[in-house]
Amino acid sequence: MTAHIHYHHPDDPQYSLAYVTQDRDEITTSGRDVLVERYELDEEFFVLYTNHGESGTVESLDDDFEESLAKMSPQDRTITVRLLQIFEEIVEAKAIEEDEKLQIYKQIELERIPDALSWVNWDIPAVNVAGQLMSALILKHALPNANHRTSISIAQWYLESIETGFSFPEFATAEYEWKEWVNKYITESKRVLTVRRNTTAFSLLFEWGCDVVIRKNGIEINLTKYEMDMSTSAAYEHYAEEHTELCREFMIESVTRAGYDELVSADGIDKAEFVAYLEKAE
Repeated sequence: MTAHIHYHHPDDPQYSLAYVTQDRDEITTSGRDVLVERYELDEEFFVLYTNHGESGTVESLDDDFEESLAKMSPQDRTITVRLLQIFEEIVEAKAIEEDEKLQIYKQIELERIPDALSWVNWDIPAVNVAGQLMSALILKHALPNANHRTSISIAQWYLESIETGFSFPEFATAEYEWKEWVNKYITESKRVLTVRRNTTAFSLLFEWGCDVVIRKNGIEINLTKYEMDMSTSAAYEHYAEEHTELCREFMIESVTRAGYDELVSADGIDKAEFVAYLEKAE
């Protein structure tokens, strides 16, 4: 049996791993909304879990975005508005299909979206642009939930702008769970995102006898499969590149399954052309 610890606290997933130490006295809890768990694997250690800070449903969001949108370039503003429309559609679909509101863990941070768009190289093959677009938006995590779904949808809009009539194959079951072939990409994406933020803590956990870190929903991160011996800045760059390649592979499989193999080698269009397409589609 693997030696494991939980990334999200097993009794309340609102709390997630923030710090690990072998010295319990390093952790102060007075006046703080935290949980501390003791683990003993090869060695004894303690994990500090902190609350995300936001909780509730999408209804509690502050949706006054005019000031943030006004600060953006016209191109970034057009893409951001489309992203918000996609998010709204996902919220409405969840309410209808699952009869519940989308849970939130933070406020929408629109200012992150232009930064994500600046990462995209628009002068490469179409599936590569779509993969970079998907990856950058997920990595920046501007939305309180559904970042994968919205990022995939904006990538679809991009590919539609190149191939009229294009649409992805069905990604979800009737119960709105990811289909098996999609789930392997989404699950690995969440693993990479978690490792990217926690290489220092995870390397210590591995040293103390932990083989697997378990996220909520049972997602297991096998620490032996990831490189941890690097600085925080190097890890951010390394795993961002790994995430982008994962999203590119996802795009290739998606367009192939949809019967649009030609998109694998098709040239992309630049940001201005994509924005023009979005404006015409409104």
